[in-house]
Amino acid sequence: MIDRRSIIRGGSAAAVAGAGALAFGSGDARAGTVSGTNRPQGTAGTHSGPAPESPDFLPLPAHSKPLPDNGKGYRLQRAGGNGYVVITGFVQSVFVVTREGVVLVDAPPASRGILKEAIASVTDKPVTHFIYSHSHLDHVGAVTEFPDAVRIAHADCATVLALHKDPARPMPQRVLHGRRNILHIGGEEIHVIYPGSNHESGNILTYFPSQRLVVMTDVVMPGWAPYRGWGNADYLPGILLAHNAILELDFDTYVGGHVYRTGTRADVRQSRDFFVDFWNTTKKNMGDISFTEAASEVEAANVWAAQKVWIDRVARATQAELVERWGSRIAAVDTFSTDTAGSVVVSISTDATIDFP
Repeated sequence: MIDRRSIIRGGSAAAVAGAGALAFGSGDARAGTVSGTNRPQGTAGTHSGPAPESPDFLPLPAHSKPLPDNGKGYRLQRAGGNGYVVITGFVQSVFVVTREGVVLVDAPPASRGILKEAIASVTDKPVTHFIYSHSHLDHVGAVTEFPDAVRIAHADCATVLALHKDPARPMPQRVLHGRRNILHIGGEEIHVIYPGSNHESGNILTYFPSQRLVVMTDVVMPGWAPYRGWGNADYLPGILLAHNAILELDFDTYVGGHVYRTGTRADVRQSRDFFVDFWNTTKKNMGDISFTEAASEVEAANVWAAQKVWIDRVARATQAELVERWGSRIAAVDTFSTDTAGSVVVSISTDATIDFP
């Protein structure tokens, strides 16, 4: 049995390996120059020798492939007058230069050392504030590289961080409460919005109006289907509510914490449409596929086996329909959609949200 404490403790092999896997970028796509676009220009990296055997997955659409690699380990993209996005492989973070210093949102372990270099390439000001998007290690595990920064988090995130007791993710000095807070740091107005539990309790939306920049980690993956179960989401209906909260804002650049590029309002709308289609298709298949028939094929008292057979059938049918409608439009619909459909079945059955979506 896996000891959960060994997974969440800082420095554990499992946690470090897991964070690295989530940060992995195909082709080691990198770029070290400041760019003003989030549009892919081609794939990066090369592969020599025979291709290894692998499952037969759909090819990535052009818009979802890695951006060019200039060999410095990251891509630095401008977002507004003073905002910047750092993309390291498959993970992202954001910093904004204020009159007094730098406000940093997230510090993935995959960007350890890189964030300091990227910030120093545009300003000599120190990082004065760090905003936890949420508690997950793959996004914030390098926060201790900025020990002098004031750490900020939502109260729900702070509760989870306290449970982790992880020295790699120290507690925030400033804790925010409620659904909306407006911070003023170095002349920069920053809106911190919490639409309720979603990917994780305490996962917040950070909005820089003057930069027309929105950051919300692990909710929208521009141009991609979601990771398994929307990253093992705490509350799946909250994923849709988070999409709605993003779309209420006036922005040009969306940063979701993963994939090879930033997003636009159109990407967020597309992701919302995919969520609604996913949910409704799963719900339809739950009605169309007989649980009684599935249960008749296993031992009568084995309720888990009956659930397994039925949920797998619902999930396979759901993925097949989604691949038909979305497989050429967004990346990786054929990878985790069966797993995610299983999560949706459980949410529909237990969260039982009224009049949703």
